[in-house]
Amino acid sequence: MVDTVTFTGFWPLRQPLPSRRKLGLAPGVKCWVGASGEVLESVECSLPKLLFGHNGRVIESQSQIDRALAKLVEILSRIACMPDVTEWRVSRVDMVWNYNLPALALITAHAALRVPGFGLGANLFNGGQTVSWRAWRSQLILTFYNKSKQMHVPGSVLRAEISLRGNQLNRRLNGQNWSDFSVLYGMYRGIMVRIPAIQSPGIAANLQEAIGCVPLAYRQQIFAQVAHKPGRTRRRWRQRSEAYAARLSGTFHWEKILPKDGPPKAVCVTPKVTRRVAKKIQALNNYA
Repeated sequence: MVDTVTFTGFWPLRQPLPSRRKLGLAPGVKCWVGASGEVLESVECSLPKLLFGHNGRVIESQSQIDRALAKLVEILSRIACMPDVTEWRVSRVDMVWNYNLPALALITAHAALRVPGFGLGANLFNGGQTVSWRAWRSQLILTFYNKSKQMHVPGSVLRAEISLRGNQLNRRLNGQNWSDFSVLYGMYRGIMVRIPAIQSPGIAANLQEAIGCVPLAYRQQIFAQVAHKPGRTRRRWRQRSEAYAARLSGTFHWEKILPKDGPPKAVCVTPKVTRRVAKKIQALNNYA
């Protein structure tokens, strides 16, 4: 559930290090030293990379969070005097899950939706392969993409990622423990279920649905020609077109995908064992 986490603090180093530089301590662990070269000021860690060697697999339980944090504490304690992890100040938490769902179809279908809590509509990237919403000065970011494609392996695995930072993170945590799996899932699900349902169309019932039959580039050109129309009208037309383009087999809503008592079974995307990946895994074993 939890992926990248950023901590800030003022932790004395055991010996001086180069100041104002990013240091890679282990796979998935980066840190920044203060101007004096004597204190550690910031740490960024991808917990799945630290625990598994890659982030194609997600953290699925409280025990995995605890194991990853214990390993992080061990690594950081070699260079700095670290307090108990409960005293660390967290400034960013990324929450992710992998789904055995048709990635491109759902990215296309979500592209025209307005998600409550996000002031602006979605942005498409990578030729329509990634869709993202941003809010509150990018302190809240929601992103869908094909994790298999990102890791250059066959398949279609939809990854839904939520990044919380600064005031947005503090407000949603409301004093709760950020490393509690149930707290993380509650925040994640609370945002995901607010995404509007996507209706599955039948045959093209109108011009907007017929537009969904053409490629993405042409759809964008067509809707650029009606920029003079009211915003709500354009959004409604785009939602119909994108839902038709996705050709979903039935009505889709995240509330059906994400039960209240816990997440569904996660999908693991395993990277190819290239020389680079093997080197990272070997480096991770050296820190074990």
